[in-house]
Amino acid sequence: MKRVRLYIFLYFTAAMTLDVVYRALDKLVWNEPPEWRRRFLDQGTGFYLAMLLLPLLFRFARRWPFRLSPSRVGIYALGAVAYSVVHTSLMWGTRTILSPLISLGPYDYGAMPLRYFMEFPSQLIGYAMWIAAYSIYQNWLRTKDLESQLITARLENLSHQLQPHFLFNALNAVSATMYEDLGRADRMLERICDFLRSALRLPESPMVSITAELALARQYLEVMKARLEERLIFEIDCDECSAAARVPALVLQPLIENAVEHGQDPESGQLDIGIGVESAGGCVKITIRDHGRGVVSRGNRAPSEGHGLANARKRLATVYGSQAALSLSNHTGGGAIVEIQLPA
Repeated sequence: MKRVRLYIFLYFTAAMTLDVVYRALDKLVWNEPPEWRRRFLDQGTGFYLAMLLLPLLFRFARRWPFRLSPSRVGIYALGAVAYSVVHTSLMWGTRTILSPLISLGPYDYGAMPLRYFMEFPSQLIGYAMWIAAYSIYQNWLRTKDLESQLITARLENLSHQLQPHFLFNALNAVSATMYEDLGRADRMLERICDFLRSALRLPESPMVSITAELALARQYLEVMKARLEERLIFEIDCDECSAAARVPALVLQPLIENAVEHGQDPESGQLDIGIGVESAGGCVKITIRDHGRGVVSRGNRAPSEGHGLANARKRLATVYGSQAALSLSNHTGGGAIVEIQLPA
């Protein structure tokens, strides 16, 4: 809002300056003195008093939004007359006071009844222009707010799709472990509870910081660590410049689940997962890599298919549009790598 006020002030200052110069040059064309002080007094009071009346105009437009109905048109016609009378009266009073103070002598405004009629056309233009500008601005704000609400609803819907998917995978892993090691299954349940508690503590906003997102990723991998023990190795690295960047909550979760499911080394059975976040070239780059069989060996599905990738792609597109990118490819060192690029 402060920026809007600054723009309005700059507009009135620029318009006043141009009008002063125009009127001074008009005097010079006719070999008359430009009377700079008189020009600044007349145009300065005219423009800046109009600026000071804007809050009243905006309150009027907010109280009675414009629409094409006889009653509303009548209200705006009365508003135009009232605005013109108040503005003209303020100009007369201000110039009467200031003129002697800047050594211009008593100010002569002519016959006041005629002056009100004379000033009305130009004031009507300003009145209509600022009412229209305010109405357009308010419509833009409402549209922006509705778009924000729609994005939030879409993100929440996609996030809710993830929750049963995660719980199914987690509980299925616990069920499989119970027959092998009851103590390990118990530890997994404890860490699943820790993960869910942390997820519930997230702010109501569908967007979270990279730091919070990586903390949840670490807790999920700790759940898998309790199941796989030494077979799972993971590393999470985030540079300081990227820590405050914001992403849709749990957007990395399905991608990490995919890495856990498909990322085991085919020879050793080792599961090595690396998550990295860095800022480069005005973008935040997030990578999730594994050392499994890679993309080609994961069946006949296209790399972009699958619930996890599709969900993450939709959520990123909802927030960032074409500014975000998600790709799945084979890593040069073996395995697969998911790369996400977001605007910084």
